[in-house]
Amino acid sequence: MRTSGIFMVLAGIVIIAFYIIYELLKVIVFIPSKMRIAVALILVGGLLVLASMIKERVSDSKGESFKGIKS
Repeated sequence: MRTSGIFMVLAGIVIIAFYIIYELLKVIVFIPSKMRIAVALILVGGLLVLASMIKERVSDSKGESFKGIKS
């Protein structure tokens, strides 16, 4: 139940992020083409860095052991 809730929250965040990117791209139409390319590269690069950080965090958390820790 909790997992499906997390996926729904993430899906909502992704939809909002894509909508924001779409609106930004509509505004970029009035910007010169060199600036459009620069903004697109910044967005794609930022998304790649974010994805890589999430992947690294997930893989690091799988290797953590909490044996012997009292809660």
